[in-house]
Amino acid sequence: MKAGSVWFGAVLVAVGLCGFLDAAGVVDSSQTIGQWWPLAIVGWPLVEMAAARRVTLGGAICAAVGLTLLADVQAWASDMVVWSSLAAFVGVAILMAAVSRRERRNGNAPVNGGTPVNGAAS
Repeated sequence: MKAGSVWFGAVLVAVGLCGFLDAAGVVDSSQTIGQWWPLAIVGWPLVEMAAARRVTLGGAICAAVGLTLLADVQAWASDMVVWSSLAAFVGVAILMAAVSRRERRNGNAPVNGGTPVNGAAS
């Protein structure tokens, strides 16, 4: 079973439960979903990266965008701080990926348990 399918199913279950709770008069589903929908964007790349047991640049950027949208919707900070933080995070992630690629290209691959990750003998 693919992690993305599980996440999509879990999001649909959550939306359905919000609908049932709204019908029962417990919560206002439109307000709840309107405030928390960015969690679906945050969770998807996190689940995918956890399933693959590795962090990807695209996944990190997608999670950062989702967190930024969540902070914006929840009004946790001013718009300028939120979007500036996103720009800085994405810039750092891109720079880290470039450094990592350069190290691998130069033969300085990270070591995992004493064995180079790229499979070369020490």
